[in-house]
Amino acid sequence: MAYHLISEYSPSDIEDFRSLKGNGGHFEKGLFIAEGEKVVRKVLESSLEVPAAYMTEDRFNSLQNLFDDRSDRTDGTDIFLASKDEMEQIIGYHLHQGVMLAVRIPKNRELSKAVAEWKPPWMAVALDGIADAENMGAIIRNAAAFGAKAVIVDEKSCNPWLRRSVRVSMGTIVDVEIIRVTDLAIALENIRPIRPIRRIGASLSEESVDLAQVSKEGNVVFVFGSEGWGMRKEVAAACDVLARIPMAEGIDSLNVGVASGIFLYALS
Repeated sequence: MAYHLISEYSPSDIEDFRSLKGNGGHFEKGLFIAEGEKVVRKVLESSLEVPAAYMTEDRFNSLQNLFDDRSDRTDGTDIFLASKDEMEQIIGYHLHQGVMLAVRIPKNRELSKAVAEWKPPWMAVALDGIADAENMGAIIRNAAAFGAKAVIVDEKSCNPWLRRSVRVSMGTIVDVEIIRVTDLAIALENIRPIRPIRRIGASLSEESVDLAQVSKEGNVVFVFGSEGWGMRKEVAAACDVLARIPMAEGIDSLNVGVASGIFLYALS
């Protein structure tokens, strides 16, 4: 199905692109919003469904080849064209690049099923209460950069499909599987009998070992806790080993986005 260029439309036709701060109504429709040309290109090059796009004519001209490449798909895209000033008036904030997509969020898969199907050895990232969308996006980008299969997100964490998270991930959210779980501690326990897996928690506790002492072998899930208080006790108890990053005296922690990159690099 080909894309459709639309220059005359009502405000209700572009409702998914309005009021994008926080959890917009597009989530209720199973959509996330991608913005900026680099992120948009990543999405258009992926297999994700893109029901709608909102952009300037210049941006469409620069992206037309990617839409042409998708023309043999069964899903089509309604492309709403507007000037940059019109887009900013509708959206309600300053828009830098004049291009946005409404993208279908992939169906959530059961963690146990995914773990059973991944070809070993593999690694994944699990998040316990990550509240900041920029940290979420940075962790997703790190996970993709170092070859993680998935980012496992608990219900206490922010939505990984938030506009800011997708933007900070630079679109790499399409390169890793996002798996939502209700309770991370229970989820980590449930995957224990499926196949050999080491669950490595990032922690500054007395039980933590130096990251350099942790083995690189086998299937690994890296577990990172919230920005404010780290991992919950029950999540730490579900880990096989707790590890820390050696730091200079007087410095007790790193931003979780930075820490995730160091862990992934050290053990990838």
